[in-house]
Amino acid sequence: MTTLGFGDLAQSNIMRRHTMQAKADLARLSQELTLGRAADTPRHLSGDMGPLLAIDTSLARLEGYGAVTRELALFAEALQTGLATISDMALTASNSLIAASGTAAATHVGTAASAAHAALLSTLSTLNTRFGDRTLFAGMDTNGQAMASADTLLTALESAIGAAGATDVASVEAALDAWFAAPGGYQGTAYLGSAPLAEVPVAPGEALALDITADDPALRKTLKGLAMAALVDRGIFPGQYELQKGLAQRAGEVLLAGETDRAQLAARLGGLQARLDQAQTRNESEAAALGMARTAMVEIDPYETATRLQDAETQLELIYTLTARISRLSLADYL
Repeated sequence: MTTLGFGDLAQSNIMRRHTMQAKADLARLSQELTLGRAADTPRHLSGDMGPLLAIDTSLARLEGYGAVTRELALFAEALQTGLATISDMALTASNSLIAASGTAAATHVGTAASAAHAALLSTLSTLNTRFGDRTLFAGMDTNGQAMASADTLLTALESAIGAAGATDVASVEAALDAWFAAPGGYQGTAYLGSAPLAEVPVAPGEALALDITADDPALRKTLKGLAMAALVDRGIFPGQYELQKGLAQRAGEVLLAGETDRAQLAARLGGLQARLDQAQTRNESEAAALGMARTAMVEIDPYETATRLQDAETQLELIYTLTARISRLSLADYL
């Protein structure tokens, strides 16, 4: 019976360790040559991980900014779409009301007023549009609606007109102006949202707020014009066609004059969108530069790595050869 001495076991263990180390080196170098970067980063950087961790921290922060700016860009686009929809409806209603007021036919005024009433409903619906789980024009109160119903709005206006004792176009408009301006009027009854959205950081050292709500003066003016026409559709000044026609015409004029305000509001939003685009571009450029710097820190020299890989293969083949000789086994039998 053949026995193994202490020297044989020690030699076997040494060869086994050398074999495992050579295989590990071969696997690591093969991975590095394939990926083009160090498999053992701390070893590659001689333990000095500070600069790499600083880059990773900056990249993570920029990714956070990226998530914010992408969401804000979509939110702003939805706001811009809503403003464009409202402006188109207001301009169409304005043209119809002014044209109808220039005719003697009461039916034309009634038709235009009815269409403006429908535009009011659609405008309120647009102001209540949700983007994901947020209401576009409700400010900080993103969970609820921005606006009350058209019936709530018009009923409140009819009450204000009655309380003011308004009996002509000028006094009706004055009553509406007072109601839209009073804290307990538009803001207390029709606008259900809250303060505008606060600023959000979008890039290092820069923050912006998409602070457009249904409480904006341009939108209040638009709602006032549509509401004036809707009141005609609801039968204000019963039996007094000239007053109805006059109020319809004035509603068209208010809506037409409000086009400038709506355009300025859209332009202000466009300016915020441009700032978002610029912030995204800067963040992406900085992230690209940091990514290149990170790559340079962990990348390997392909020629040097290929040479070391060949050395590792040669070393492993030598170990196999020695092992085969020692144990009188062929390399094939060993594997």
